[in-house]
Amino acid sequence: MNAQQLKAIINAIPGNVFFKDTECRYFYASHLCSMLNTAGRPDFTIIGKTDLEVQVQKELGEQYYKEDKELLRTGGEMEYVSRMKFGSDIYYYKIQKRAVHSTDESTGEDRIIGVVGVVTDITQETVLRQRLEYLSSTDALTGLRNRASLMLWLSQPFPTASLPLTVISADFDKLKVLNDNYGHDAGDSYLKAGSKIMQDVLPETAAIYRTGGDEFLIIIGSCGEEEGRSLIGKLEQAFSSCKVESVQMSVSLGAVTLTDAGMSLTDAINLADSRMYEQKREHHASQPRG
Repeated sequence: MNAQQLKAIINAIPGNVFFKDTECRYFYASHLCSMLNTAGRPDFTIIGKTDLEVQVQKELGEQYYKEDKELLRTGGEMEYVSRMKFGSDIYYYKIQKRAVHSTDESTGEDRIIGVVGVVTDITQETVLRQRLEYLSSTDALTGLRNRASLMLWLSQPFPTASLPLTVISADFDKLKVLNDNYGHDAGDSYLKAGSKIMQDVLPETAAIYRTGGDEFLIIIGSCGEEEGRSLIGKLEQAFSSCKVESVQMSVSLGAVTLTDAGMSLTDAINLADSRMYEQKREHHASQPRG
């Protein structure tokens, strides 16, 4: 078999492959590999060049080059997913590559002659998986995290690096009034408006969960008791300035701040709930009776 026949065989492989020599220079690359690097430059070839020279995304070029150097040094292999951006579009490619070993027939000596790899486009599968993960962890009405997402977070080890940590339980008062007098669309608007207020007022580090119909839980890492009180004050002020239909927004809040791991997160949530319900009873008692 001559070199031309070997190249024809490689080109016929139902996949996208490349081979780089011991200097990390492309010796062979199939269509997709070339396309990913040339980025639409039809007169440009990657053959004889390293990723440092050809990769349009500089940080990826540096990453690939360092990986190849390591494979040539260790004789190992690796597999991972690489995220690439072309204009406004995001693509995902599974990259599998390994060092190529060759044994000298006369001496029996093993030497590494380069790196071979396979590139597989997994964009469609990745986007679908991300969408399913988003839907399974996100509340459809408010766009906040849902109860399933909270349960998953609570199953993880205690986040000691986030201490002090403040837990705020929130219950939107008057939702039944909205639903009974203006319909469920108004009730949905009430919940969405309140959710937007929480997102606007609270820091980006706050994790906000809708745990029930009108019940929400807020977890803020690196947030002490004083900052927690300040945030609750800002929330109350923002809620008091909002109306849906003719109904003034009202939210009952209860908070707990953990400074160490002495109390479990579940116990902290239960205590925050208890304090929230206490405020809710106060709100109910203060409402005028007809």
